Amino acid sequence: MILAPRLNTELKQALVPLRRVLLPVLAISSVYNVLLLSGSFFMLLVYDDVLPSRSVPSLVSLLLMVALAYAFQALLDVVRGRVMVQVGSLFMRGISDRVLDVLSRHELTRGAMPNGTQIVRDADTVRACLSGPGPLACVDLPWIAVYLLILAIFHWNIGLLALFGVAVLVTLMLVNNRMTEPLALATMRSGARRVGLAESTLRNAETLKALGMESARQSEWHSVEAEFLRANDRFSAISSTLSGSTKAFRMLLQSATLALGAFLVIDGRATGGIIIAGSILSARALAPVEQVIANWKGMVSARQALDRLRNLFEAVPFRVAPMGLEGPRRDLVVQGLAAGPPGTQKVAVLDLSFRLSAGDALAVVGRSGSGKTTLARVLCGVWKPLRGAIRLDGATLDQWSPDEIARILGYVPQSIELFEGTIGQNIARFQPDADREAILAAANAADCHDLIVRLEGGYDHVIGAHGSGLSAGQQQRIALARALFADPFLLVLDEPNSNLDHDGERALGLAIRQARQRGAIVVVIAHRPSVIAHASHIMAMNNGRIERFETRQEFEARIASPAGSDSSLRSRPGENRSEAPPGDPSKSVESAARPVEVSE
Repeated sequence: MILAPRLNTELKQALVPLRRVLLPVLAISSVYNVLLLSGSFFMLLVYDDVLPSRSVPSLVSLLLMVALAYAFQALLDVVRGRVMVQVGSLFMRGISDRVLDVLSRHELTRGAMPNGTQIVRDADTVRACLSGPGPLACVDLPWIAVYLLILAIFHWNIGLLALFGVAVLVTLMLVNNRMTEPLALATMRSGARRVGLAESTLRNAETLKALGMESARQSEWHSVEAEFLRANDRFSAISSTLSGSTKAFRMLLQSATLALGAFLVIDGRATGGIIIAGSILSARALAPVEQVIANWKGMVSARQALDRLRNLFEAVPFRVAPMGLEGPRRDLVVQGLAAGPPGTQKVAVLDLSFRLSAGDALAVVGRSGSGKTTLARVLCGVWKPLRGAIRLDGATLDQWSPDEIARILGYVPQSIELFEGTIGQNIARFQPDADREAILAAANAADCHDLIVRLEGGYDHVIGAHGSGLSAGQQQRIALARALFADPFLLVLDEPNSNLDHDGERALGLAIRQARQRGAIVVVIAHRPSVIAHASHIMAMNNGRIERFETRQEFEARIASPAGSDSSLRSRPGENRSEAPPGDPSKSVESAARPVEVSE
């Protein structure tokens, strides 16, 4: 069956409403199809009984009866149509969470998602098909045999002619499937590339304009658009040809049935009423096949969409929420860590092992491409380790639920992304029950309260798509407040000062110091040496490995010596190292100038 490809457990569960209503819909359709016979029998009785008897009461009685039948027919048609609309809506509700789950996790676990957000359009395609007339036409198909039987009772010649017509239409339907299914797939693929290019153009409009790349992008757009139109035109041409041929053949067959009935009347083998009744009933017998052909494109698209949904659901398995643990308080341990971008064979970091305790701050330095951002993403659970483990108080991150992780981790990514909504909602990570005091505390911890209240609306200031309306520095400071929301135990900051001015740098240093004082662990990916002043430990990375791991005092002593290396990390003129937090920064990690070895 068109709508029954191989399904996985999740899609079968989402289609449970369809199976539950199948018997009721079949029952309603049975009564509906019986009522469809009323028009044919009305014409038969009028021509064969009412006209010869010239009985007006009989005519009025028959008219009232057929009107009542038509009323019930309309009611049943509306009821089964609404039932199928609800089936489509229930299917969408059943998979909506998984669709969002796949959208959010696919790139982080399997690499870039093929065809971008096509999964959302696929879900809509299946919903539209379930809610449309296609499935109901399939339900009506078995009734063709009943109509053919009644036509054969009228006269076997009329039954054979209708049977021939049904056979021709079924053949056209099979030809339609064979010819259009590959074209539908090609149209979908070219359409997905077209949508992806449009989304890329929208995201990078500023770069395209500034670098004069609009003409090049226009040429690429024309090429993709031409490919999509060619595929769509071929698909539409074949579909419309077959659909037009089907309609023309049906009308020809109806006329042929009328002519055959007239011949049988002339030959004295049928009554006049059979001419009209047979013509109407033959058209009714062919209607389900014609409706299936008319909706074939949507049903083929729905089947292909179900196949793609199944593949994506299998690629990103359902994640069962763990029981959960208490929040960590003691340490962060990285054991033999190897990691790289999902979906690739590249290993960006290899054999990383170190330990940090509550109150420590680690500055991670190194050349571009040395694996610093990869380390930040793996520490936050954004990417999965290829080997080794990251443990908080001995437990791996996957032992906490996402809601618990939100209270344990704070993260400022290298590329800041704020979401459409108010500043307060962004700081609170869009938690519906976020406490006002916690939002204000996070903003004060990031020292951006004054910055926010100067904006129109303050914390209710609405941020546009991609943080529009705010400067890069403002976005970075609000992102820092978001990371500090709810006082997380582990704070990972990936180049948090790349767009900050002097006041922003000072606010960042204050936030790091306060986080350490309350017992948090801070990991800062740094290019500017000013961040080192707030760290207890410094880790230099090179080619994905730890080149050096030392306390800040050891680092400063080595830099100050005539033979010291990493001269690029010396303090710049005017930088004040007196802002470093008090206390012994080496209290939690061995003071050797190398990473701590941790047994797995």
